[in-house]
Amino acid sequence: MSVTATMSVRPAEGPERQRVAEIDDFLRRHHRRLGDGPTRLVSADGEEVPVPVQLFDLLREIAATLARGDGVAVNAISRELSTTEAAKLLGMSRPSLVRLLDDATIPAHRVGSHRRVFLRDVLDFRQRQLEERRRSYEALMRESDALGLNDE
Repeated sequence: MSVTATMSVRPAEGPERQRVAEIDDFLRRHHRRLGDGPTRLVSADGEEVPVPVQLFDLLREIAATLARGDGVAVNAISRELSTTEAAKLLGMSRPSLVRLLDDATIPAHRVGSHRRVFLRDVLDFRQRQLEERRRSYEALMRESDALGLNDE
């Protein structure tokens, strides 16, 4: 991938994991709500800076992952990806991705003779796939309930 920086954080253990769990709980209790003022980061000397939504959400996700006892790796990804990079991000083969590009399921453009896709388009596709899977699962569960398959 077009990685410019990588940071890895090992799983939290012992008292460190407890502190991470407390931060995770705090972030969940103080999640952003529409109409609330901006979340602020405050230093020990009182200096304040507003925290952008993307950074707040990332911090919340990292804290939740570390609180579960898992490690985290954060990679910077360029806004424009090669087909190989996009396929890797989606967890599929390059030929499978190329079929989606050929069908215009995921928009692509050419740079010279090479196809490129924008990161936002890849992430949008992944979100649509997750939502479709969720809808299918919920429909399956409703059908299962209607047939009495979940009864004890």
